[in-house]
Amino acid sequence: MKYKTKLTLYFALVFMFVSLFVYAGGGQEAQGQVKNEIAVALSADITSLDPQGHNDTKSEAVSFLLFNRLFRLNTDFEVVPDLAESWEQPSDTEWVIKIKEGVLFHDGTEMTSEDVKISLDRSREMPKVQQVLSEVKSVDIIDKYTVKVTTNSAFAPFLYTLVHAGTSILPKAYVESGDNFAKPVGSGPYTFVEWTSGDRVILEKNENYFDKNNMGQSAKIIFKVIPEGTSRTIALETGEVDVVAEIPTIDMNKVKDNADLKLYEKPSTRLDFFAMNTEKAPFDKKIVRQAMNYAIDKEAIMMVAIDGAGIKADSVLAPSFLGYKAGPYSFDPVKAKKLLAEAGYPDGFEMEIMTSGDDRKRIAEVIQASLMDVGIKASIKMLEWGTFIDSVLKGDEETLVLGWTSNPDPDATLTPIYFSGNIGGMNFSRINDPKIDQLLKDAREELDLTKRALIYNKFHEYVMEQAPFVPLFVKNNIVGANAGLKDVELSPQGLWNIEKIHY
Repeated sequence: MKYKTKLTLYFALVFMFVSLFVYAGGGQEAQGQVKNEIAVALSADITSLDPQGHNDTKSEAVSFLLFNRLFRLNTDFEVVPDLAESWEQPSDTEWVIKIKEGVLFHDGTEMTSEDVKISLDRSREMPKVQQVLSEVKSVDIIDKYTVKVTTNSAFAPFLYTLVHAGTSILPKAYVESGDNFAKPVGSGPYTFVEWTSGDRVILEKNENYFDKNNMGQSAKIIFKVIPEGTSRTIALETGEVDVVAEIPTIDMNKVKDNADLKLYEKPSTRLDFFAMNTEKAPFDKKIVRQAMNYAIDKEAIMMVAIDGAGIKADSVLAPSFLGYKAGPYSFDPVKAKKLLAEAGYPDGFEMEIMTSGDDRKRIAEVIQASLMDVGIKASIKMLEWGTFIDSVLKGDEETLVLGWTSNPDPDATLTPIYFSGNIGGMNFSRINDPKIDQLLKDAREELDLTKRALIYNKFHEYVMEQAPFVPLFVKNNIVGANAGLKDVELSPQGLWNIEKIHY
């Protein structure tokens, strides 16, 4: 009896030792199994699973995993092929693109030029992204794997337009099915599982992905919506999430000082701005818009909103862009009051600032304080992200605080935001100016880089004089992650190649 008891105790101790070893040391396998999924915190929910039904960075992060485009950007912001196998330009207005053979959609069907044609044609019609391919005249099928795209005129940024999420290639049969992206089907490295609005999006690895060098590395990716900045940091600290795509700048040192976490930081192309609706008084007056450019304290905004983690914006693009030219404004409340008096508002006026999200609320509060010093009483209206975007597209706002992240070709930022044909789209100020339209057209059609830069110089000068925006700052991209994660990359647009992140 004693022998059996000792034997039982012996095996119990052995089992306990082995269990502890597997959990903690040889522990790599167990840990790998436990951590074979990545949770990414987003500051706002996505607005659509339709890659041509949105134009915001949160939705884009999901779209890039579900869908492919003909081209994509690498971390150096160079255009590289994605679905495209080869391409040539027979003339200034013609592009012949051959796609890779054997690419399968998530439903198992093979991608062909019919899918490419219907996707690009659809992109040209969808309100939120129609500006991306507005210069495309036609898309014609050459053979099963080849299409010819003809533009209205010479179009310098053409390849850059094809990296936009709005040019994602969709299955023709799915587009025509009427599913309306309840269960989206793409060709990307991850497949759709579920979207719980306001809470999370869940994706699973596509085991049949055509590009073995860019396969998904985790079995599952979960995007969790955590609107409040400090809550995102806490979620990272507690392990609720593995990556925070936007770490609040006030929490940067907290992440740096935590041995279990790692902070990633890189200069960005994102411009945060204060935009005025030029269709509504008093912002239909140029002199009032110029006064706002003098009234707002950008240095104070940078310290309060981003703790100095960026640079003050002096023009409508980040300094790294082609044709950048600094504007004429400085912080000068006295001059702002003088201009307001000339405009007929010696005692100021009342107005509303519309925005979304915790970070931009802080920006709006500093703007509110600046404007109070020149006699303007500004209220702040906070909206949920999707509601905010819908309201802006309708032109409901008087003014708004927002940011814009784009690829390195200036056209990808300037045409969506300033072209009159995009009123009701991303033309946030709803400015309608023939000279702006002409300068944008001239720059698009100029293939000589030096001459193109000079056109953008003129564009910057003229738009800053018209002053539909107050450029605020260019913020660094700041991402926080579990220190055990591998292959976390940042580009000037932020968190990059999410499919490659793994433990």
